[in-house]
Amino acid sequence: MKQINILRNYQIKPRKSRNHQRGGLTIFSAILILILMTTVLVYSTRTSVFESRISGNEVKQKEAFDIAEAAADQGMMYVLANSNAVLSSRENVFPDGTASSFTKDGWFAPGNAKWALCPADPGVTHPCGGAVPAKPGSYFYDTNADATTIESMPVNETVFPPGRTARMSALLCFVDLTNPMALNCEGPVGTVEEESNSALMITLLSYGYSDCTDVTDVSTCTAEARVAMPIATDKVLAGSPTVPLVAKTTLPLSGTFEVVGNPNGGGVGVSLTSWMNASSDLLSGGSWQTCEMQEWYHTTEAPEGVACTDNNCLCGPGGNDTTHFMSYKKGTETNISIDIIQDPDFPDDLFEFYFGVPRAEYMKIKGTAKQITNCNSLGPSSSGLFWVNGASCKINAGTVVGSPLAPVILVSAATDTSINGGAEIFGVVYIFDDDPPGSVAKLSSTGGAKIYGAVIIDGEIDNLQGSFSVIYNSAVIAAAAGIAGVGAVNGGWRDFGLPDIAW
Repeated sequence: MKQINILRNYQIKPRKSRNHQRGGLTIFSAILILILMTTVLVYSTRTSVFESRISGNEVKQKEAFDIAEAAADQGMMYVLANSNAVLSSRENVFPDGTASSFTKDGWFAPGNAKWALCPADPGVTHPCGGAVPAKPGSYFYDTNADATTIESMPVNETVFPPGRTARMSALLCFVDLTNPMALNCEGPVGTVEEESNSALMITLLSYGYSDCTDVTDVSTCTAEARVAMPIATDKVLAGSPTVPLVAKTTLPLSGTFEVVGNPNGGGVGVSLTSWMNASSDLLSGGSWQTCEMQEWYHTTEAPEGVACTDNNCLCGPGGNDTTHFMSYKKGTETNISIDIIQDPDFPDDLFEFYFGVPRAEYMKIKGTAKQITNCNSLGPSSSGLFWVNGASCKINAGTVVGSPLAPVILVSAATDTSINGGAEIFGVVYIFDDDPPGSVAKLSSTGGAKIYGAVIIDGEIDNLQGSFSVIYNSAVIAAAAGIAGVGAVNGGWRDFGLPDIAW
């Protein structure tokens, strides 16, 4: 009994379960993992937000950059559209876009100047300053002659998405091509001839802005990009016509055709009227005459407006040249004179001779032209380079195209280009085959049409009925040579060093 009581008083404690011990460790591990996952989640969230902000800023910056480039393209087109006035100081002589009004001033005209001379110490917030300051003698775009207030060139903001805007300025430097390393810019030109022959560099300073709460105040925009685009003179006509009529093919003429020559085309005092291929048949048909300028105008100087001011401007009998006119008629070969050159070395590629681009690459010139499908829209206010794509280009009777100071270069690849009675064209008419390749372009006329400048036949003459006149004028030719005379400079684009303009 005693032994049994002892056993009862002895209590054996149960051993702890191993599973019970592992349960505690699991809870601890779960809490630790939860803490780590929470930390990683918080870090990932912050990183994602940060990257989203970076991505958003990149989008805004790219938008601003695209806006800046778009504005620069607009600026180049703006300068191109005003290329005849950019260097001029003349007033009320350029077409203003209306039907027949010429009230636009040159950009150096005293009463309406758009250029101002850069100040000696412009500072970094002025268009002439920045990390790459303008050369001494440069001009900057300014419409109110106030160097402390900077105006923007016109920008069409309607093409931009909401909350985006742009500002633009420009620098102008007259370049001396005989000394391209000159440290200073040349002074402005003074004559029409100098305007047409001068070389210049215009640097467009374009500023794009995005994420703007008020597009009229660029300080409300959160992103900005800057682009500088230099453009320079690039004459469309590489070799300006020195004679009023150039033809590569036979002239099957009918009616009366007269050419008023360049008095110095063959040298000082040596008049030239026509330059053509040696295979051209001068006496293939019709009756045509040539004479000198003073004989056609019946005065020693051409009128200020270039066009004949009366109805008595003629070559030959009935006109004013009664002793020296040169007359050519089928079957009459004795009167052929030295003012017509039938050249055995006539260029094989007439297009390259005048435009500086091989005929096969004509799209380089066509791409810079105003392309039209017919000539119905052409009138007195038309100026610049036009390229006719359609089947027909018809200049109606009595229509005036271009003006002496703002002429046209009309490149017609139309199958039928007809210039009809009483029509007057100021500039250069170029009849061009091979657009598209293999096509044929022909020129025809009826009545008393007149072209003041030059005609280049790189196609065929179909039929010239009545009196058709080509009158050479050096001022018109010089102005036409500079048409569309600006183009981008390869390698000159940059997005650094631009001034921090205070708009």
